[in-house]
Amino acid sequence: MMDASVQTAQCPGCGLTMPKQQISLTYSYNASEECYEKYSELTAYTLSHTGDDFIYQHVVDAYASQHSGNGMKSITTAFALIGLYYAVEHGFNGKQVQRVHTLLGRLKYPWDTLSLPQRSYSVTVMDVLNKPSGDKRDAMIREWMLDVWGCWSHQYAWVRSVCQGLLG
Repeated sequence: MMDASVQTAQCPGCGLTMPKQQISLTYSYNASEECYEKYSELTAYTLSHTGDDFIYQHVVDAYASQHSGNGMKSITTAFALIGLYYAVEHGFNGKQVQRVHTLLGRLKYPWDTLSLPQRSYSVTVMDVLNKPSGDKRDAMIREWMLDVWGCWSHQYAWVRSVCQGLLG
């Protein structure tokens, strides 16, 4: 429970509430500075992993999808959702998703501005960080991906159509 005298900041993307800090957010995410700091902490953890899984990519896509809106570029949201689609529905590891992003990045395509989910997310970056490092945290990353992807169900048809049209 937080001390009532401590100022808090609520993330507009995922709803995470944390003590307010004096941090400047330099990226265009629909996120509080405090939430973005936790995301940075999680990305540092994932970059320390070795092997082909490259879960870093899954964290990038889950966070970007969850924190879309408020000036974020349409391409960022589209790429993040496409990454989650391939990871969740096709079992792609992070390296494979990264290759999909590379292929898409070579194409000239007018990325749509997608309507945001109307339902709340159940898992935040803090839920992931609260798990111990290793298998439990990595499993929670998977749960986070599933939660975020599920919240975007209203865009499934768009994602599938774009993937089929652009990547065959």
